Amino acid sequence: GDGVGPEIITAARRVADAALSVAGVRGIRWIEMAGYGYDNGLGVTEAHLEAFGEVGVLLKGPLSIPAGTSGSVIEARGQAFTSANQALRQLFGLYANVRPARSYALPWPTRFGDVAVDLLIVRENTEDLYCGAPEVWVDKDTCQATKRISRGASARIAEYACALALQRQAERGAPSLVTAVHKANVCKQSDGLFLEEARKAASAAGLRYEEALVDSLCAGLVLQPQAYDVLVAPNCWGDIVSDLAGGVVGSLGLLGSANVGASHALFEAAHGSAPDIAGCGVANPASMMLSAAMLMRHVGEAPAADAVETAIAAALAEGCATVDLGGAASTGDFTDAVIAEIEQSTI
Repeated sequence: GDGVGPEIITAARRVADAALSVAGVRGIRWIEMAGYGYDNGLGVTEAHLEAFGEVGVLLKGPLSIPAGTSGSVIEARGQAFTSANQALRQLFGLYANVRPARSYALPWPTRFGDVAVDLLIVRENTEDLYCGAPEVWVDKDTCQATKRISRGASARIAEYACALALQRQAERGAPSLVTAVHKANVCKQSDGLFLEEARKAASAAGLRYEEALVDSLCAGLVLQPQAYDVLVAPNCWGDIVSDLAGGVVGSLGLLGSANVGASHALFEAAHGSAPDIAGCGVANPASMMLSAAMLMRHVGEAPAADAVETAIAAALAEGCATVDLGGAASTGDFTDAVIAEIEQSTI
């Protein structure tokens, strides 16, 4: 990554190593992928792709997209992509973007400090307005973009979201609710197709199910976020809703993120590279730490993942928080506090 990427990746690795050590895990090997950024003309290299292809999981820092670009900026394996993220998602079939959004207790007033927010946003990751089709100038005053929704991709993401909802239902001992996010009142065919598949998947899974227009849903998340559980959405609406969820719980710095495919999974912070604060030591590393916890759970190290998540909550509850959350802790301060909590834990 670039921007704050190297700082928060370092923090996440320290925390992950501490949790794995306490959990008694041995033989964990990090394979470093050089921190290329667009400032040197490379967003992703063949060496990156080969390493990811071999290992199957990747912890990735945020990576900037060059300012002023509107088309393809990198080439990989004979294809052109608009970003390194798009290249990795498309080449490795990372069709599901999963972002948990939970509220955390802080020792000072917050907007939803007395509300238990526990959302799971499941976003289709390969098509919609982000399908990679180039924008086309119809004439000098008109530009046209492509919104692509397919039955196969819609069914796949809906079934995956319902599988996650069933997991949550089993863990909590309470019925899950799946909300399909759409704009089918305007995009009648494309979002209508997405809803068809969402209904089928929810019915087959025996889950509670509802549908919400994306604009109404955004208002609902602001007013009553605790009313929602699992949100499944096409790519564009999911992008908007997941960022809004970050604001609801206090900061995008509190959202982990996973991009999951059939055989590979990429874990990254939910936020961008924040070049304006790079090197200042003030970036919130919690998102990257939570993404590392998601990675550990994905590879079967749930106790270590639980330890990281519990330690982050404990550090925040004690008032160790970065500036985005109203605190004064540096990136390093927060990392040290989380590691201290992990080392005091029993797994």
